[in-house]
Amino acid sequence: MVKMAWLIVGSVRAAALALGLLAAGAVALPGTAKASSLAEVTEALMADQEIANGLFAMGVAHGIRDICPTIEARMFRANMMALSLYSRARRMGFSRTEITTFLRDDENKADMRARVIEYYNERGARIEEPDTICALGQAEIAEDTAAGAILRAR
Repeated sequence: MVKMAWLIVGSVRAAALALGLLAAGAVALPGTAKASSLAEVTEALMADQEIANGLFAMGVAHGIRDICPTIEARMFRANMMALSLYSRARRMGFSRTEITTFLRDDENKADMRARVIEYYNERGARIEEPDTICALGQAEIAEDTAAGAILRAR
């Protein structure tokens, strides 16, 4: 019994040491990235076309559903898209904290907002004119774009 207790204590200590080294960045697990600066995380994630395009589509759809009272999100599809993008970033080796920090960063949000507004403007939609945003939303849905796939008319 005493031998078993020492084995458990030893395993717990070894696990704690390993977790401590991993948390400190001294040891990296195979297939995981070492902690990176926000700039490095942003560069890597936005260089991945699937992630960049997915975030852009979600931004376009979010703006449309926020402004247009006759269009809503297909929440299941939107959540599945978000989970897919998150999983891809995790497979690239980024931690939950790195991904969350990237998504919550004000500069990243402002950059995406500017891209979305530029997209709206290129298509004749203006955020201060809800009817134009609704028309864009209807077009996105009809064309089954990535943004349109996560929207529906009410």
